[in-house]
Amino acid sequence: MSLSVRLSIFYGSLCFFGGINMPFFPVWLKSKGLGPEDIALVLAATMFLRIVSGPVFAFVADRWENRRGVAIALSWASLATVSLFLLTDSFWPIFIVAALLMSLWPSVTPLLESIAMRATQEQGVDYGRVRLWCSITFIIAATGGGWLLEWNPPSIVILCMIGSIAIGLAGAHLLVKERPKKQRKRRPGGQLQASLAIARHPIFFVGLLAASLVQSTHAVYYAFGTLNWLRLGYGENLIGILWAVGIVAEIILFAFSARVLKRFSAASLLAIAAGAAILRWTFTAFDPPLWALFGLQILHALTFCAAHLGAMYFVAAAAPKSLAATAQGLYGALSSGVIMGVMTLIAGPVYQAYGPHAYLLSAAAGVLGLAGALYVAARWNGGALVEETEDDEEDDNRDYPKPVRPGC
Repeated sequence: MSLSVRLSIFYGSLCFFGGINMPFFPVWLKSKGLGPEDIALVLAATMFLRIVSGPVFAFVADRWENRRGVAIALSWASLATVSLFLLTDSFWPIFIVAALLMSLWPSVTPLLESIAMRATQEQGVDYGRVRLWCSITFIIAATGGGWLLEWNPPSIVILCMIGSIAIGLAGAHLLVKERPKKQRKRRPGGQLQASLAIARHPIFFVGLLAASLVQSTHAVYYAFGTLNWLRLGYGENLIGILWAVGIVAEIILFAFSARVLKRFSAASLLAIAAGAAILRWTFTAFDPPLWALFGLQILHALTFCAAHLGAMYFVAAAAPKSLAATAQGLYGALSSGVIMGVMTLIAGPVYQAYGPHAYLLSAAAGVLGLAGALYVAARWNGGALVEETEDDEEDDNRDYPKPVRPGC
């Protein structure tokens, strides 16, 4: 079995879980008697816990030089944890299990991203064609999950979540073992100093912030896009088609990403994504006609996919290989945790007060993301921002990573 297939299986399981969890987990929570405030508390807590858990597990994986092993351990722990939902019936047990699960399973993502990006750099794996299976399984889960719920009790949601993690566990075991490096004697705190060096580098931080801001422009869309279209009188089937158009556009760009990346740098992709976000959300804020809305949905290929590709290739190139998972964990914490969490919290009252004009908040985030992307494009030379660490036993007095001067 090729490495691309192994990675695709793991990616597919991660996003199949997301395609079930995002739209339908609240349905199961409601069936257990949780009200809107309790559901919001559970979902918010799981979002913000990723800020800590993702970077911590990624740091451990880099420290042990065993990203596959940590991914397997997290997958086993996630499978055991998600199964506990079958035994829970009240708020606090559900809250605790949900918090634990979302501290474990999403933490696999930065490990998988770092493994995939290294395979892209060293073995010629086409990242886009691997990653597109994430989008495909997400849309299959989202559409299939709705059909299953029509014919089954809400407990089917938990069974689907268990099944997706079980497939992910198999995918984790299928990953190729990393080649062990020669025995090294590490200086206490050395990796922590290296991690802080990359995290504090202004170009790296601004790059992560720019990518996170562009992704956060989807917060209003994810939370209130369907409700806004219902307000306009669109039916559920049409709304489903609109969502599907965006995801299909995303899949197409992933499929041709290798060609795109030959023409555009990571910083350029972030800038293009930010510009598309400004355009997409500004027009969406003023209730465009249906024909224009289809065109705006196609821009999802840029606002999401181009931003994701730019972020992945920026992190992979800017961080040393010894910190690959840690760097991905930092991006995940900032993007999916801090920035998206804050934008989602702000989106609620803004949408309640201003309706579709809340999309202008997304456009504003796109402006900030564009400024950050242009800064990175002007200051980054395309290489690693800190030096690789090799604390060899024979050279125990080697200095730890120092920032590399930015190029133009």
